[in-house]
Amino acid sequence: MPPSDRPKKKSPRANRSCHFTVEEVRVSVSERYLRELEERISGSATSVRHATSVQPEHQPALTGSVAIHFSPISNATPLPPDDRRRTGWQTAVDDSTLRSLGPRNPSEERQGCPDAQFSQNPLVDKKEWTFAATPDGRYWYMGPSSSWSFCRRVLALLGKRVTESNSAPDPWHLDGMAFKLQWKQVPPEELPDVTNLPPLDYALFLYNAAKYYLGSLSFLIDETAYIRDLHEFYRDPGAKAASYRSWYAQYLLVLAFGKAFITNKNPSGSLAGHQYASRAMGLLPDLSGIHEDPLTSIQALSLAALYFQSIDMRRAAFQHIGQALRCCIIEGIHRHVPEELGGQELSKRCRTIFWVVYMLDREFSALMGGPNSIRDEDITVRLPAEVATTIEDTNLTLHVRLARLMARILTTVYGVDTASNGDLIRDTQSILHALADLSRDITSFLDRNFEGMVSPGSKMVVRLMLAQHHCVVLTTRPLVMCALHMHIDSEERESSQGICLSPPVASLLQCCADSAQTILQTLRSLADDDLMDAFLPFQVEHAFSSAFVLYLIRAIAPSLMKNESWCDNLDCILEKLIIKGNIAAPLRKLELKHLDVMLAPLTPKSESHEIPPITADVIQDNHDDTYALDQVDLGEEVEWDLLALNHSVSLPPRELLDLADQLDVDSIMNSIGA
Repeated sequence: MPPSDRPKKKSPRANRSCHFTVEEVRVSVSERYLRELEERISGSATSVRHATSVQPEHQPALTGSVAIHFSPISNATPLPPDDRRRTGWQTAVDDSTLRSLGPRNPSEERQGCPDAQFSQNPLVDKKEWTFAATPDGRYWYMGPSSSWSFCRRVLALLGKRVTESNSAPDPWHLDGMAFKLQWKQVPPEELPDVTNLPPLDYALFLYNAAKYYLGSLSFLIDETAYIRDLHEFYRDPGAKAASYRSWYAQYLLVLAFGKAFITNKNPSGSLAGHQYASRAMGLLPDLSGIHEDPLTSIQALSLAALYFQSIDMRRAAFQHIGQALRCCIIEGIHRHVPEELGGQELSKRCRTIFWVVYMLDREFSALMGGPNSIRDEDITVRLPAEVATTIEDTNLTLHVRLARLMARILTTVYGVDTASNGDLIRDTQSILHALADLSRDITSFLDRNFEGMVSPGSKMVVRLMLAQHHCVVLTTRPLVMCALHMHIDSEERESSQGICLSPPVASLLQCCADSAQTILQTLRSLADDDLMDAFLPFQVEHAFSSAFVLYLIRAIAPSLMKNESWCDNLDCILEKLIIKGNIAAPLRKLELKHLDVMLAPLTPKSESHEIPPITADVIQDNHDDTYALDQVDLGEEVEWDLLALNHSVSLPPRELLDLADQLDVDSIMNSIGA
């Protein structure tokens, strides 16, 4: 029978009504996210099986509702064997199971965990916090990204809103209270004082000490030229100091840094080497004399700025580095200096000096809470790694890229528009994407040049990794402030409970807590081996800013804190810094103790006892400690192998991308039906 003549079979669906969902909302997500959703569902079944003791055996598994929360797990976190396959997803029993997969009623979820409170940076342009009056009646500008200002804002908020804290007022450790450097300006016609200087061999020793501790910042000094000028100086000190005042100021600052680095706290309490710094400050060029020797003047001004920052004279530091950067712009070295003008060496020197000044300017801008002094779009000088491929050039380039990221954090997360555009989560996500890209390059650099093992003695490496985690803390700190406001404002808050956080916000706070704890664990490792940079401002800043947010997160969302080992790490770090003569550490310690007392009424009571410091024996067996270094070979070379790159302080790019993707999808899902 021809096909056309065959009887047609009746479709089983014929004459049946078809119902289609009207205006169904569709969301496009990445394949990776879909795979992880499957893992979440698989993991939820496991969690429910553990929760059957509180459910009737015949009850369906999902009836109890299992909330699934994402938290980026640091590579330093050893997972139990049955959890290693989850790749960053954690499960916990509560009453909001499927809403984390996509709320059926998004408006209800926003009422329970209002992300609207996390849409704006409360540290930017809040009238009541922009300026604060000190006890002596002066008004100080509260820079939004400054850790010092953040401390003042939090303590003021707690003192005003948490009356039961019954605490003493903020100690107000103002600029220059730790140490006040005094100097007398030397007129141009007066010969500089060249008495009471160390001999040449000791001066060379102090230079090498300064070079080691400054790390990549030592690139500011042209070593070949400096050593040549140093020998010339010791042949005729008076003539050299009179004719090259900027170089002599630079020399005195190198002596001051060297003495401060190698000398612990003096019994008298004075700062070792400060007499050299005082003489140097009196020789720095004024605004009219820089053109006589611009590059050396820029170097001297930058070293002076770093010295001021190291002794907690933040305003003087910001002014001097700003002057140095302005000189760079006047001389045009923020543009590429052609080799034809003065040769390859001059072009390289201009390029290196500019990028070190740029890094210091970005760092001090964040510490002061001020805006960036120059736009990246106006800079055309090439990065060192674009010209050469040495380890030093690549290292400097990575530090510059971190400084650029710092600048981006200041203009986005802490930008003026953040106070009104409601894009705090989106800006945070953007920074995480950028940091993930940079972390991938840093990890590749470390793997390629250090074969997966990081020596605490390697200043360039440790500073790179600490800077990464500090960027995370700085980026997510506004969300901690938002959560603190929410915690204080909650009328139904109980002392034994934290606040309700949506998965995206909880993930970001977890990320902040993980990076802060990693910073403290890393600094603790350095302290144990007596390798901390006690004089420079960066490690005490990292320790203080990390500990500050951890105290807050412990009060706001204690479930995000895996253990209390960070408290022991903090005590050890601050004690070591104080013993080694860091003049800011005692003030920061008092401020943290003050915060702890103020937060006591808000901090949920924990039944667990404080965890003792981690030891080598505990590290091998403890698979639950967040920062146990279980993959480290604790042999005779422990002091040089303690920081295992892939298991301790590196910032995993995939975890950052996972978190950023999580924010993408959750933001879309939370907007469905709005």
